[in-house]
Amino acid sequence: MIGKLRLTRIVARIIESDRLMHALLALGLLLNLTLFAYIGWRYRILPESLSLHFDILGQPDRFGVRSEIFKLPAIGLLLWVLNALFGLAIYRWEKSGAYLLLGVTTVVQVLFWLAALNIMHG
Repeated sequence: MIGKLRLTRIVARIIESDRLMHALLALGLLLNLTLFAYIGWRYRILPESLSLHFDILGQPDRFGVRSEIFKLPAIGLLLWVLNALFGLAIYRWEKSGAYLLLGVTTVVQVLFWLAALNIMHG
């Protein structure tokens, strides 16, 4: 417990004045949580079966139950957590690497949004 508190203070001190780091962390998480909320809001009007994958011609080639749509933001959240942890771990020595991890995570969240919208409104 004391080790966790000490680590939390160290991380807070390292990034306390870095607005870009805060913005990237917040934006990635905000995009992910709003995707969870949007899917939850639209869930009851989704058909029971959804086209989850499309071939090169745009024809569906994989179908699944509507609850599988929640896999997109769940994977996005996992990626956000992992990249945030790695970004915070390397921030002290390699700021540009930390920015890259969190920036890519934000782009990935946007791609998950596009995928979910394509599946839901296809």
